[in-house]
Amino acid sequence: MIRTSSRLLRLVSLLSARPEWTCRELAERMAVTDRTVRRDIARLRDLGYGVESAPGPWGGYRLGPGARTPPLVLDDEEALAVAVALREAALSGVLGTGQAALAALLKLRQSLPARLSDRLGALDGALEHTPR
Repeated sequence: MIRTSSRLLRLVSLLSARPEWTCRELAERMAVTDRTVRRDIARLRDLGYGVESAPGPWGGYRLGPGARTPPLVLDDEEALAVAVALREAALSGVLGTGQAALAALLKLRQSLPARLSDRLGALDGALEHTPR
């Protein structure tokens, strides 16, 4: 089950990374068969993800617009960059987003592994907010 779950997260991440993928491209990236990709696409649809498909040789899969925000898979540097941007937005209240940015920052901080939390703490001490 864990392998399937992690594969589904990887699939959502790939589908989020660019507008469209062929089944073969997804299979190669994930080191699985085309059949496994099709089964995993069906699982994502069952979970409520709006995965759209276009048939034919130029067809493929894409994440369609939907009510759910897919989980983001960020590397360490991306997670830190998002946290810094959210901190700045929370402090400046740009366009009335201060509270939402603060809430998102708190959620992100709770999910960070200790090594990133420590780095973010060091960045917090080094950054200086400049009001506009």
